[in-house]
Amino acid sequence: MKKILIVDDEKSFLLSLKDGLSSHKDKFQVLTAENGREAVDVLRSLAVDLLVTDLKLPEMNGFELLAWVSRHQPQLPVIVMSAFGTPEIEARLAKMDTLQFLEKPLDLEMLEEGIFNGLNAGGKSFIRGITLATFLQLMKVEKKNCTLKVTASGQPAYLYIRRGELIDAEVGELGGMSAALEIVSWNDAEIEMDGVCRRQDDVINMPMEHLLIDAFKRKDEAAELEKTELTDVVERIKEATQEASADSSQGSAPENLTRKRLKEVLTKLAPVQEFVVFDKDSSLESKNSGACSLEGIDPAVFEHLIQPLAEALNFGAYNSIVFNTASRSRYLLFHSQQQRILTKLKPGTQAQLVIKEVKRYLNR
Repeated sequence: MKKILIVDDEKSFLLSLKDGLSSHKDKFQVLTAENGREAVDVLRSLAVDLLVTDLKLPEMNGFELLAWVSRHQPQLPVIVMSAFGTPEIEARLAKMDTLQFLEKPLDLEMLEEGIFNGLNAGGKSFIRGITLATFLQLMKVEKKNCTLKVTASGQPAYLYIRRGELIDAEVGELGGMSAALEIVSWNDAEIEMDGVCRRQDDVINMPMEHLLIDAFKRKDEAAELEKTELTDVVERIKEATQEASADSSQGSAPENLTRKRLKEVLTKLAPVQEFVVFDKDSSLESKNSGACSLEGIDPAVFEHLIQPLAEALNFGAYNSIVFNTASRSRYLLFHSQQQRILTKLKPGTQAQLVIKEVKRYLNR
């Protein structure tokens, strides 16, 4: 039988909800907790199918509970119970159509509908996991002070929130508005919460909802630009294939042309900051134009570490690996029969795009 965990600090309210939902005892079991810490204990010990929580809780508040769920059980459906701060904020959030929770005082029929929607993974009355954008909107509604550590694809970042507004941000070498716009549009982010805002100065000076709209607008524009760039890359690859075939038919070797086109592909990919291409003997074939911090690296060093690990874990031969350094830089290493490609990625970049495009090129 499925299990529902309801978290609220008012014991009488919990008992009334449990009693009201008793008519569905053949469909799900109702568990209760009076604070976030009790809720975490339940979530650790039992397989819960849906979490229903208030935000204002003692010991470990609702935001800290949601942050814990984001890190440890990101697929858990969640219904948030809360009273909005003002009608103005409620109207703004409704327009954004990204935040769904049930308003207090709670209507039992709405809760029942939300529970069944959540258990069936459908409808709009629940949040499937906790996205960063959703979490930030909750912060806005409740006027929270905190520092968030946000991690996506191994890249850590920090958001500083005072009275529900984002006042500063930091990721890699970026800070302020530039960092905020980079971070808040991340997908699949893990969230850790510190209940104190660790910055004093507001260097962003933009309402939270406006910043979120701007960030996602820029994300959409960047995705469209990358789509255009990748279309151009594919066309260049097609041209290279045709030219290489023509050169081969005339008896000349196409290796130099192939190497040139690979360099153009890597240069065109927006997420790539720097790159080097080595042959199978670890000799440098090409690199990005201008300064390159990677050209002195020997890719064989990585293979000495990776191959024994892959064999010990029965992973088989590896094709690519992503790793992070203490300076928060991210690197992507490709391995093929003929070439090894090492790239330095822009902060917050999802490596899958580069992997997909370079593999597509190498497999032609």
